[in-house]
Amino acid sequence: MAELAVVTGAGTGIGRALAHALAERGLNVVAVGRRAAALAETCSAHPERMRAVSADVSDPEGRGRIVAATAGAPVRCLVHNAGVLEPIGPLMEVGLGEWRRAQAINVEAPLFLSQALLGQLSGGRILHLSSGAAHHPYSGWGSYCTGKAALYMLYQVLREELGRQGVAVGSLRPGVVDTPMQGLIRQQTPERFPEVERFLELHARGRLERPEQVAGFASWLLLDVDAGEFAAGEWSFTDAGHRRRWEHSV
Repeated sequence: MAELAVVTGAGTGIGRALAHALAERGLNVVAVGRRAAALAETCSAHPERMRAVSADVSDPEGRGRIVAATAGAPVRCLVHNAGVLEPIGPLMEVGLGEWRRAQAINVEAPLFLSQALLGQLSGGRILHLSSGAAHHPYSGWGSYCTGKAALYMLYQVLREELGRQGVAVGSLRPGVVDTPMQGLIRQQTPERFPEVERFLELHARGRLERPEQVAGFASWLLLDVDAGEFAAGEWSFTDAGHRRRWEHSV
């Protein structure tokens, strides 16, 4: 029987590419997202190994649907990829409702989905998709930076607590990747996001990472790297040493 992977945010970008990569490595994949049409497109690449679950990861009912889709099977990989950049703009203008919505997706969902699947994760791995924004403040991204910083601390605490239970917890910074989120960034005005010009230039110069490359690296982390090393520190796809190790392994 093929082992199971659960990937959130699997409708587009890194999530879609990673769902494909894990299916190609022989895992059955529960592909999670909010948009049914996008998930159907994701799963069409490997229909025999992929199952779409349209669910809001920030909602307890949505997380319940994800758990139900696993049918109690052992989960080898749980990937927390779903995340939102908005609200964009000065923190002093952020409303309480939009703040809570962002934190529910970016922070609460990874924690409580991990809780819900913990009984099926013995010997498995959890991967958090991190960001440079977890470690560097960006004007206009206050909600996102705060959420990613909290997710980074969540990873560090969980690796200590769950490592004792045989579950390895890792974190990956993918770099600046050609995803729909990057499209949203490039639409911003300098008033809402002062560093927008940098991202426009990266796109114009063809300097964005490809989701498929990041997914290949992530699948290597999840399936090939020693569990202790996987959890020991945050991985970066743009780190030359990390990347060389992966490239030499494939």
